[in-house]
Amino acid sequence: MDGLDPVSEAAFDPAAAGWTKRRSNPFSDVVGPFWQKQEDGQILFGLLCTPQTLNNARVMHGGALATFCDQALGGTLHETLSRGRDPDAPPVRSVTVQLNVQFLAAVRPFDFVIARCRVTRKTRTLVFLDGLVEVGNEAVASLQAVFKLVKPVG
Repeated sequence: MDGLDPVSEAAFDPAAAGWTKRRSNPFSDVVGPFWQKQEDGQILFGLLCTPQTLNNARVMHGGALATFCDQALGGTLHETLSRGRDPDAPPVRSVTVQLNVQFLAAVRPFDFVIARCRVTRKTRTLVFLDGLVEVGNEAVASLQAVFKLVKPVG
C-alpha cells in the first residue's frame, strides 16, 4: 500500500468539471490521462496528480510534470496553428527542440494542475511558446519552449 487514501482521487473529477480527455499516445498515457478545456477562447490543459506520478518525496515527479508541460505546449501549438486551416490540409506536425521548465512549487497528491500556454513567435520552421502551470491560484511551473515544424512522415 502506498499510504495514500484512494478515495481522495475522486475528490476532483475533471470530466464532471467540463474537461475532456485529450487524445494521447502510449508514452503520454504513462503519465496521463491529459485533459483539455476551452475557457475564454483559450485552450487549457490539465493533469491530475495520481499515485503513479509521485516521486519518493510524495509530490509529483519533475519528469511527470515536464512531460505534461511538453504535451500542453505542443497541444497549444497544434490548436493555434490549426485554426482556420483547410480541413483537407495535412495536419500540423512538430517536435520539441528546446523545453525549459522552472519548477516553482510542489504538486501534491490529487492536485489538478492546469497549464495555460501561448505561441509568442513563429518563423517558417520554428514556433516559440511560453506558459504557466498552476494549482488553484498558485504557480507551480513556468515554461518556455521551441518547437520545429516538420513534414508528415510517409
